[in-house]
Amino acid sequence: MTVLYTPGQLRSATSITPETYRHWKKALVPLRRGRSHSPCFSSGDLVAVAVIQLLAVDMAIRIGALTPLAEPLFELCNLSPWPVLERAKLIVDLRKAHLQLRPELAEYISDTPTITIPLRRVVSRLREQLLAASDIEDQASLCFPPTPVGTAVAAGGGRP
Repeated sequence: MTVLYTPGQLRSATSITPETYRHWKKALVPLRRGRSHSPCFSSGDLVAVAVIQLLAVDMAIRIGALTPLAEPLFELCNLSPWPVLERAKLIVDLRKAHLQLRPELAEYISDTPTITIPLRRVVSRLREQLLAASDIEDQASLCFPPTPVGTAVAAGGGRP
């Protein structure tokens, strides 16, 4: 069982406005699963949206140019836990609409223009946003995204 986030929590964690979210939702298929206010986004989805924000806002790449990368990006970010993503870099080839996740210190050589995004800062910024939203100071030492904890029933069906 994974923790799911509402569209509002996704917008808050990634610092995007409701208008931006609505615009991106039209262009990026993975964001369309957000129905009303129900929890439907994973922690990997938060990372993917943060990467989209970095490309679209910080690097001024049109959201339409990122449309072919959306599904592979969301899939890639959901395949790896945050500690793995945090120690990786994302190689983006816009021309070929290709993504590659590489270890942070691995050398990458290409004969075409690519964008390299170190994910350490992306993940740490999300972690800070989520922990700030929870107002729990004792949780600051945790280095993982929130995860639900199941309850165990003692053997024999009684209380532990």
